[in-house]
Amino acid sequence: MTNRDFGLCFIGAGSIARRVLADISKHSKGCYLASIYSRQLANAERLSSQHGGIPCASIDEAMGAPGVKAVYVATPNTFHKEHSVNALKKGLPVLCEKPVATTLLDLKEMAEAARDHSAFFMEGMWTAHNPAVKKAVEWAKEGQIGKLRAMSASFSSRSKYDPKSRLFDPSLGGGALFDIGVYTVAMARLLFSDMPEELEAVAEYAPTGVDSQCAVTMKYKDGAIARLFCGTSANEPDECLISGEQGFIRLEKFWAPKKAQLFVPGHDAEIFDGNFPGEGFQFEFDAMREDVLAGRIENALVPHEFSFSVMELVERIGESCQKQGILF
Repeated sequence: MTNRDFGLCFIGAGSIARRVLADISKHSKGCYLASIYSRQLANAERLSSQHGGIPCASIDEAMGAPGVKAVYVATPNTFHKEHSVNALKKGLPVLCEKPVATTLLDLKEMAEAARDHSAFFMEGMWTAHNPAVKKAVEWAKEGQIGKLRAMSASFSSRSKYDPKSRLFDPSLGGGALFDIGVYTVAMARLLFSDMPEELEAVAEYAPTGVDSQCAVTMKYKDGAIARLFCGTSANEPDECLISGEQGFIRLEKFWAPKKAQLFVPGHDAEIFDGNFPGEGFQFEFDAMREDVLAGRIENALVPHEFSFSVMELVERIGESCQKQGILF
């Protein structure tokens, strides 16, 4: 721990915080847990006993703890704006878990708070920082598969229905699209420079009214097509296929892959080995640390505009479903 110089304040001590801390504690270049807050103090104390840091009974106490240089917001989706803006107004850098907000208006308020207080702010879209994803995007944009014509991304796994869980509770920003579908939308934004001209979506809904599966088709100005699917009611082979006129790229478990595969007819397959320890959360935290220490308030891979464009597409997907007479 002696070489760690970037203390983190965790707001939230749920499952995602536990997974993130497992990576940060072992694999981050310079980040460490300085403090942690949870509505249930026992949860904060439990993580603190495992990873260090001060367990706190209030958010202000956690943000003001010794060594804190940035805040990580890992609370349910509908609390992201409140907790992020609170930290940003104190001038603290913020990494906010995805989806960064539940509406464009909320995201606008968060970004304005960051600009007004010259504080770093980034959505925790860890997929964008993944080495294999970065290589796949590089291959596509370099023209390794020729002109990009299509991409498909699917992220779906069956979750036991529980109306009180964050996955199915609308008051917590539940639903397949917000929870995992946002990864498919983010992949499309990483690959295509433009926003789609046409978008159509259909969805199935859980009894609580949140989507349990959602399929989206997007068409771009040059005719390229993106096909996205997400769900919490069925299992699928979770992968992203990026198709060009001369070949294709495959990312298995595309939101956190450890390899990228390039296939061009007439050539041997090229495999990029992006293996790393843990799940890969350390990359986005180390990127935040580097940006903050350099005095930057946005990240080059996930700037504010990227998050705005993803949020805009999520809202367009909802509107497309509503046009079919389906509440979303």
